[in-house]
This record gives sequence, C-alpha cells and structure tokens, in this order.
Amino acid sequence: MSFKNISFLFFLALFIIICIQNVEVIPVNFLFWNLDISKLLLLMITLVIGILVGMILPGFFNKSKKEDEIKAK
Repeated sequence: MSFKNISFLFFLALFIIICIQNVEVIPVNFLFWNLDISKLLLLMITLVIGILVGMILPGFFNKSKKEDEIKAK
C-alpha cells in the first residue's frame, strides 16, 4: 500500500472515532439562523465543505500558472 492510501485510511479512522464520540445535539447560531443540530452532522457538513474547497481552490491556481506560461511564450 502506498503512503497516500495509508494516510487516507488513518485519517478516515480518526474521523470515524471523532464522529462516534460526538453525537449530542448542540445549538448553532449563524447570522440570523438558530439551529439545533447534532455534532455528528455538523462534522460531516464541515468535512464535505472542506473537501469541496480543497478540490476547487487548486484549479484556480493552476489556471493562473498556465495562463502565465502561455503569455511568457
């Protein structure tokens, strides 16, 4: 197994352990919204948002580098 696979499995196991320990309901206040949501659901939402941002942001930086290389030629 590669280092990437091992580290992915490690962080997945760590995330699952953290989620299992945080199942109680907490109040969430965001701007004008007040919600009662479980910590587990909040962790899942945060993870998905983090993954999406991590996938989108490198695309912006790669495009600017490619445009600079094209302009330089």
